[in-house]
Amino acid sequence: MRPSYYFHNIRRNSGVSLVEYVLGLAILAIVLVGVGFFFLSQPRQLDPVFQFRAVSLAEALSEQVLAVKYDANNNPTAQERCGINGVTACANSPKASTTNITDFKVVDDFQLWCNDGENGAQGTIDGETLAGQLSLPETQLYRRFKIETCVEPDATEPFKTVTIKVSIEQGSTLSFVLHRYNIR
Repeated sequence: MRPSYYFHNIRRNSGVSLVEYVLGLAILAIVLVGVGFFFLSQPRQLDPVFQFRAVSLAEALSEQVLAVKYDANNNPTAQERCGINGVTACANSPKASTTNITDFKVVDDFQLWCNDGENGAQGTIDGETLAGQLSLPETQLYRRFKIETCVEPDATEPFKTVTIKVSIEQGSTLSFVLHRYNIR
C-alpha cells in the first residue's frame, strides 16, 4: 500500500499553486513590457534615415529655387534687376499656373506650396510627387513626407526668404531657410 499512497500524493500536489501562478504572471508582465519598449523605440531608430531623405529632398528643391529668376520683372538680358536703380519694382507674385515644378519660372512660384493661403497658395505638396518632379531615384522612399515652401519678400533687403519645411509622417519637421538674392 505504500506505493499507492506515494503516487496518490504526487497526483494531488502536481497542480500549480496560487503563488506560482502570480509569480508567473509577474515574469510574463515584465517580459511583455520589455518587448513593448523595444518595439516603441524602433521608429526612433529609423529617424536618421528619414532625416537624411528629408535633407536630400530639401537640397534638390533649393537647387530649383536657385535656378529660376529672382522675379518676373527682372530682365537678365538687359542686365536690369527689379527695384534697383529706377527699374520697375519687383512683382513679388507667383506666375505658375500648375503645381508642376517645371512650370516654375520665378522664385515667387514656390509660394504655391505654402499653407498661408496668400497669393494663390494651395498648401503642401506630397513628397513622392515632388521627388518625381525633381527626377530623384526611387520616389516611393519619399511618400511619408509633406513639403511646404513659403516665399517672403523683404522691402528693406535685396533678397527673398524661402522657407522649406519637410514634415515627416511621424510628426517631425525639418525647416530650412534660403535667402535668394536679387541677382538675375
